[in-house]
Formats: sequence, structure tokens, C-alpha cells
Amino acid sequence: MTDPNTGTGMRTAPVAGIVGGVGPLAGAHLYERFVRLTAAETDQDHFSAVLLSRPFPSRIGHLGGVPGAGSPLPHLVAATRALQSLGCTVVALASATTHAYRVDIQRQTGATIVDGLRAATRDLSARGVTRCVVFCTSPARRQRLYEPSWPDDVELHYPTSAEQETLDRLILAVKSGRTGPAEVEVLDGLIRRYRRRGLTVLLGCTELPPLWTPDGPSAAVVPVTDAIAAATIAAISDPAAGGDRPR
Repeated sequence: MTDPNTGTGMRTAPVAGIVGGVGPLAGAHLYERFVRLTAAETDQDHFSAVLLSRPFPSRIGHLGGVPGAGSPLPHLVAATRALQSLGCTVVALASATTHAYRVDIQRQTGATIVDGLRAATRDLSARGVTRCVVFCTSPARRQRLYEPSWPDDVELHYPTSAEQETLDRLILAVKSGRTGPAEVEVLDGLIRRYRRRGLTVLLGCTELPPLWTPDGPSAAVVPVTDAIAAATIAAISDPAAGGDRPR
């Protein structure tokens, strides 16, 4: 098989794999942030990467117990194996909610899969955050996906029920490709509401950063997409630094 690094069949550098399609815009945005956060001056300084974007069964539906919603796990495992077959040594999931399946994917494939949620919560401590509200999907909130790695020195907050409904509608809007001024205004209003109360906002769903990503590291808004991208870069630069070994 031709190697994606050189086109010659000889691998010369590690390859990052991105499981996209969860949703598609989030996957494309993760690849963009991966490129932008890589320290590089030329094309040749960048890492090789494979973005595999496929339609998957709804993680939100499956985790939410929607009748008839099938498990996406076999499809996620198949996508990860496809990335491995292309030489990918580290795999990133372009979805926070999909991290609910991360350990099972890892166990079934033996892949090293970045724990983007842990990377995001570590970012909070690194930036000196003391109070934070998490904007994520309702299933991610119900499953408490962020809480196992939540820093002890950071107060954890979630939006009100009405605000959560607004976020869920906004996330669905982004999945359908609606990322215009109206959607940006909704997210901006929610961010400002919590910033006025002195809370940092963790954009904990990868559908949200395409609407609002800080220009640089910030203690005001922390996008999970940037945390996933940075952890992926760390893992392929030094496997001991950013990747999780299969357990």
C-alpha cells in the first residue's frame, strides 16, 4: 500500500488519523485546528494525517435511549481499523460525545486514541481557571463524560435546562450546515451570559468551536477541538506525552 507520507510505500513520519463524520463539519474543523496548531514553517514541516469522514449511527440517539437507535460502536471500530490500515499511529475522535465509546474502540482495535476530554480539562488547570461552565450535548452531560478527569480546583457548572435545550438545537443546526450570523449570535449570547458571572466557558461539543474559536489561548473560552488537536500533536510527536495506550 502506498504510504500517505511519501507516496513511495515507505513511512518516514508518524501519521495521525481523525475519525470524522461525527459530524462532518466538526471533523473538518478538527483537521484545520490540527494544522494551525502545528509548529511549522513549510508544507514539509507538517505531520501526515488522514481524515476519514463517514456517516455513523447517531451517538446522541443511542446514548439518549431513542427507540431503534443502533450502537455506533461497530462502525467506529471499523473506521479506526481503516485508519490503522493506512498507517495511522494515533487516532483522534472529532466529537466529544463520541468519547463515550473511546475505551471500547481502543480495546477492540489496540489503537492509541487521544483522550480529548481529559486534554480539555487539563487545559482548564493550565490556564488558571477556577470556575467553568460546560457547553456540551445533553447525552454528554447525562453521561458525565467530563467529570472523571475534572480538576479538583475548578468549580463545575452546567447550563440551565432551558439553555441546554438551546445548545442542543444549536448543535443540530451546525450538523445541518447552518453556521451563519444567527447561530453565532446565539452562542455568543450564551458565552457572554456566563462570562459576566466570571465563569470560563468550555465549548465541550466539537460542533460549537466552528462558530466561535479564540484567536489564541484564553482563560475565557476553551474549545475542546483545540484540546483534541493539541493532544494529537503531542501524541504523534512523543507517544508518552499525549496518547492513551490501549487498556
